[in-house]
Amino acid sequence: MVDFFESIGGRVVLEPWLPEIQQRPDLLVTFDNRQVAIEFQCAPISVERVQHRTAGFAKLGLDVVWVLGPTYQQRKLQQVTLAKFARIRQDTLQVALWRGKQGIQWREWWTVDGRMYVGREDYADPIRQLVKIQQQLVRRDRRIRQLQKQLYQQERTVTGIPVCCHISKPLPGGLKTAHWMLATQLIGLLEQEPCHADRLLTMIERAEWFAFGATPASAVAKLWLTQLLVLWQSMGVVQVTNDRWCLAAKVQWFADFNQKCRELRSHVHTLGSK
Repeated sequence: MVDFFESIGGRVVLEPWLPEIQQRPDLLVTFDNRQVAIEFQCAPISVERVQHRTAGFAKLGLDVVWVLGPTYQQRKLQQVTLAKFARIRQDTLQVALWRGKQGIQWREWWTVDGRMYVGREDYADPIRQLVKIQQQLVRRDRRIRQLQKQLYQQERTVTGIPVCCHISKPLPGGLKTAHWMLATQLIGLLEQEPCHADRLLTMIERAEWFAFGATPASAVAKLWLTQLLVLWQSMGVVQVTNDRWCLAAKVQWFADFNQKCRELRSHVHTLGSK
């Protein structure tokens, strides 16, 4: 690993003792005037420990990169593990993997339609998603029961949510809540009145997230919201007026599962013909 960083222009110090924070990184790499603490991780470590060490390095103005070694790569990386070590780079959540002679490889972490993807993008099938929602309703899935109750009071149904709530493109990972559920709540809020971005962000931050270790959870929530709003803006769903986000037009809710299926099939066909 020392050879790798030196090959890209870094000056490397092995395991330096940093008395101000009582910590010793595996490597301290200097690029011009920027210093990066490298933590090469093979053994299990708690998210609290990752948070503590990351905060310690931050006190000295050091960036820190947690590099996952072979032990982690030999098994499928779970979302709880990705959240522990992920960093925001180039407006995406990424995890650093050690690839031996190839050096460090950064892999992007996306989730789509409740499924996880690392290193590649995928696109959701809204009809498949709708069928899954219907199945969850039949099973009385606890995760959507509360939303179902809220919508019922408005004479709406979970299967009748607007098409824009079926998120078609990848968003940053980390949410335990399905993307469509959070999107539906945001649409409901925007239907009431235009909202400042901070108010929307508060809703996102209160959602159920995996525990982040190397990155503030608030930063991940902001990234998620920003990318969703950009997507909705490109679809003509939302716009900014007087520094507040609002619906660009009234969104359509659907009466039942069958009506929604017909609309989704038409929507998918339209997208495919463009």
